[in-house]
Amino acid sequence: MEYSIVIPVHNEAAHLETQVSRFVESLPVDLAVLVKEIILVENGSTDSTSEVCGKLESRYPLLVRPVCIARGSYGEAIKRGMLECRGTHLSILECDVLDCDFVARSVAVFRTTDTEVIVGSKRLPEAVDRRPFKRRALTYLYNTVFLRLCMGYPGTDTHGLKSFQTPVAQGLCAKAVTTDEVFQTEIILLAWRCGFRIKEIPLSIEETRASAISIRRRLPKVINTIHELRNSLNRFPAQRNSDIAADPASAVKTSAPANK
Repeated sequence: MEYSIVIPVHNEAAHLETQVSRFVESLPVDLAVLVKEIILVENGSTDSTSEVCGKLESRYPLLVRPVCIARGSYGEAIKRGMLECRGTHLSILECDVLDCDFVARSVAVFRTTDTEVIVGSKRLPEAVDRRPFKRRALTYLYNTVFLRLCMGYPGTDTHGLKSFQTPVAQGLCAKAVTTDEVFQTEIILLAWRCGFRIKEIPLSIEETRASAISIRRRLPKVINTIHELRNSLNRFPAQRNSDIAADPASAVKTSAPANK
């Protein structure tokens, strides 16, 4: 197994160097030997994030690999990162959630099961979500009302940390038709609809800084994504293998301004 880490970064100059350095230096030895690359996907930053990415590449020349795209887009950033991956497996992390435990748990699941996609869930019974009530409510609304009732999706979460077998991830990128924020939900729904084996891992999460987009601005965008997602899923017939397994192990602890 060779592992890739994808981290989308946008206007993170103030925090990126410290966060990535701490992550690299805290990797346990058995995990460090598996991690072959950390891909920093800088997307449309207006601060000095690009320069910080270059500094990290100089500090860890055999490990950190910056990639730049012109437009600020979380979805396009993770898509580009997944397509750039050279490892057999990958994890998508976030600048505020560079958590070794999630990667280690993902490695263990990949090694011991035939799982192809792993989703970090904030809504499993074992998960602990300490974000503000409005953000927890939006997560519930989006995943329960929109995705479960409107799409029939049986999982509990689609946003945030994820891990994939790399060929599966790159194949899902080829199938996807959306962009920006909705892309990360689309690839999980496509994995489910196409019958890939998905497992959810519970997270323990708290917000360390406010989200850049308010609930009032985010909700109309969320509603508008339903039509896009339906159009994407309708291209593929439903598979019999539609169940999503939950990993019963204790929650992975994270701290982040998770989007939903």
